[in-house]
Amino acid sequence: MPLVIAMTTFIVILAAFYCIYGYVFAPTLAVKSRLSRYVELLPEAVSQGSPSPGNSQHKIMAWREAIRQAGKFFEWTGLARSIEHRLIQAGVPLRGAEFMAICTGVALIGGLVMLVLSGGVIFTAVAGLMGGYLAPIFWLRIKITKRVKAFNLELGDALTLMANSLRTGYSFLQSVEMVAREMPPPISEEFSRALKEMSLGVTTEEALNNLAKRISSDDLDLVITAVLIQRQVGGNLAEVLDNISGTIRARIKIKGEIKTLTAQGRISGMMICLLPIVLGIMLYLINPGYLTTLFIHPLGIMLLGVAVVSQVIGVFAIVKIVNIEV
Repeated sequence: MPLVIAMTTFIVILAAFYCIYGYVFAPTLAVKSRLSRYVELLPEAVSQGSPSPGNSQHKIMAWREAIRQAGKFFEWTGLARSIEHRLIQAGVPLRGAEFMAICTGVALIGGLVMLVLSGGVIFTAVAGLMGGYLAPIFWLRIKITKRVKAFNLELGDALTLMANSLRTGYSFLQSVEMVAREMPPPISEEFSRALKEMSLGVTTEEALNNLAKRISSDDLDLVITAVLIQRQVGGNLAEVLDNISGTIRARIKIKGEIKTLTAQGRISGMMICLLPIVLGIMLYLINPGYLTTLFIHPLGIMLLGVAVVSQVIGVFAIVKIVNIEV
C-alpha cells in the first residue's frame, strides 16, 4: 500500500510539472510542432510505401513517438543535456529526455516485478526500482566503451589510408572523405560527421576538436594534436600519420598481451561478483521463506548491506589491479 501511494504521488507530480511546462513553453512548443512538419517523416508518407515492411516500420514509429511524448516530462531537467552527450558518444539516436523516460519506465517495471516476486516486500521493490533505472545507464556505458574500442582498432588502418592518399596528391579533406567512404563504422560515421561539419563552414580545427569530444580516445587525441600542429608549422603529414599508426598498432599489441596475462584475475573478479547473486537466486527458488527473512529482519538487512558494500569494494579492487594503462 505505501508503494502504491508513493507511485501515485510520483505520477501526479510528473503530470503537474508537465502541465506547468506546457503552459510556460507553449510558444516554443508551437514553433517546434510547425517545424516538425517539414523536418520529420510523416506517418502518412510511411504508410504509402510497401505494405509488408511498412507495417513493422509504422510500429517502430509508434514506439518512437510514444518515447518522444514521454520524454517531454523530462525536458526541463538539466540532466537531459548531459545524457545527450553520452548518447552521441554511444551512437544512440535518442535525446536525453527520451532516454530518461526509458530509464523511468524500466525502473517502474523492475519495481513492480520485484514487488510481485517478493510477495510485497518494500525493500526488494525499491531495489528493483534502483536496478531498473541504472540498467539502461550501465548499458549505455558498455556501448560507449565498445564503440571507442572498435574505433581505436580501426584507427591505425584509417591513418595508413589517409597517409597513402596524401602521398598520391589528395588534400586533407579528400583523405578524410576516403576514410568516411572506405572504412567500416564507427570510424566512418565519425569522420563523415566531421566532414559534414567542415562542408557547412566549421573550421577544420573545430571539427577535429568536436570529433575528439565525441570519441574519448587517447590515440585520437594524439592524431588530432599532430594534425593541428602540422597545419600551423607545416611538415610531412603523411610521414607523421605513418609514425602515429605504427605507435597505435604497437600499443594495441601490448594491450592484447596484457589482457592475456590478466585473464585469470578478470575471471576471478567475475566469479566473485556473480557467485553470491547466483547462489541467492538458487536458494530463493529452492526455499523462498528461508531467504525472505534476510530482507525482512533488521539484522538481515544490515548484513545484506555490509555484504553488498564488501562485494563492491572487492570488485573495484580487482578491476584496479587488472586494468593496466599503456
